[in-house]
Amino acid sequence: MTTKQMEVSKQELKEQVGRCMFGERLVVEREGKRFSARVQHVGVTGVKVVPETNLLEHEGEPGDINGVTVSYDDIREVEVGDVNYQLK
Repeated sequence: MTTKQMEVSKQELKEQVGRCMFGERLVVEREGKRFSARVQHVGVTGVKVVPETNLLEHEGEPGDINGVTVSYDDIREVEVGDVNYQLK
């Protein structure tokens, strides 16, 4: 499957994040560092995510990882289906 790249405004990116379901991939930038994460829950004020590095190092039962909540303003990319939406 080929992923299509699209550059979008901050508002469009937020709308696409709002469409996300559990497990979809985001790229987050916080405190000058970027990391990829998987969506746990999309909320009104932000998105609860699990950084992919935490998933790789996890040895427990599925569902017992506590995610972190990030602001919509911290999100730089989101993959929805076969489209990767990137902030302009």
